[in-house]
Formats: sequence, structure tokens, C-alpha cells
Amino acid sequence: MIEMNFQEAYESFRRLKDESRWSQCYYAYLTAVCQGATGDLEGAHSVFKDVQKLFKRKNNQIEQFSVKKAERYKKQPPTKELCILATIEVLYLWKALPNCSLSDLQHMSQACQEVSDPSAAGLKNLLLGAIHKCLGNSEDAVQFFRSAIKDNHEHQINSYVQPYACYELGCLMLDNPQTAGKGKVLLLQAKENYTGYDFENRLHVRIHAALASLKEVVPQ
Repeated sequence: MIEMNFQEAYESFRRLKDESRWSQCYYAYLTAVCQGATGDLEGAHSVFKDVQKLFKRKNNQIEQFSVKKAERYKKQPPTKELCILATIEVLYLWKALPNCSLSDLQHMSQACQEVSDPSAAGLKNLLLGAIHKCLGNSEDAVQFFRSAIKDNHEHQINSYVQPYACYELGCLMLDNPQTAGKGKVLLLQAKENYTGYDFENRLHVRIHAALASLKEVVPQ
């Protein structure tokens, strides 16, 4: 999936969905988004329906996320572009983007730009910000993160987008001594101004680590 080889990723996740004892629910979701990313939207829509049936670990954030996303795509079948966006979203959430090659990141950026669905605008901007951050395009990344923070509509669909974008923007600003103060404010906003979103605990751990590293540089 990191190399955007969706056919191969689909086949691998399909086997895991059928054979794995860990989380068939999550693997079903990955199977569906990769299948949709190949262009097989009818097959993907069928697999999205299986995700809820395989939901067993009620307190597992990954399975909760998978079910929530799959429910949306059951009601409104996604386009190929949205399925590709969903695969990039998974890579972002699992912090895999920094491990991607330059050419793959550029391919992902192009794929994100091709998404025209207004309901995915916030997610699209968050992912573009993360991709451009990995590419070293800090100025572009800042603008994308700011756009993601402003997208209030996205909060209802992908609730984690705004706090994660706020965190990402804060981390970028910490890298510049002239904007480090603003970066700290943004990190605190990400921690205190949002609640009840997907992967909240995970983000709080990252915020704590970022603030701790700042204290090491500038003793309080």
C-alpha cells in the first residue's frame, strides 16, 4: 500500500481478512478501500458491508474507526478517488508517510489533489499537509494544515482532522525559533479545545512528547 500498488495490497488484505485472528474487521476495511482504489467499486461496496459483521472488539479504536468509515461508504458508495484517499489516510494515521519514497509521496499528493468531493476537503488538506511536510515543503504544508483546521464541516465526518491538523501545524512552528511560541499555543489548543474524536489518546501522547521536547530546549 505504501507503494500505491493497490491490487497487490487488496490481495494481501483479503487473505488477512479471511485468515487472521487479530482483527478481521480492520482487514475487511483495508480490503475494501484497496479494492475500491483499483477501480472495483462494486466489489468494494460489498466488502464494506462485511466490516460491521466482523466488529467484535467494541473498545478497540481501530475497529471503531473502521466501522464508522465503512458505514459512511455503505450509505454513500465512494469513488475510486475517495478510496485512494482512504488508503493514504491509513498510512498517515500509522505514521508511515515518512517511510515512503519521494516518488510515492508525489504520487500521493497528485492523488489527493484529484479528490473533488467537498465532504472530504478537510481530510484532503490534512493529508496534503502531511505529505508536503515529508517532502520538505514547509510553507505549503502550513497552508494545507491551516485549511484543514478551518474546515468545520469535516469535524462531523472525520472528527480527528481538526485536532490533528492543529497538532501538525504546531509541530511545524516549533521547528522555527521565531514561531516556537505560536507552535506551543497550537499544541495546547489541540489538547484542550477538542474532545471525543477518533484516536484522541494517541494524539495526546504525541502532544505530550512534543511539549516535553520543547521544555528540554527551553527550560521552564
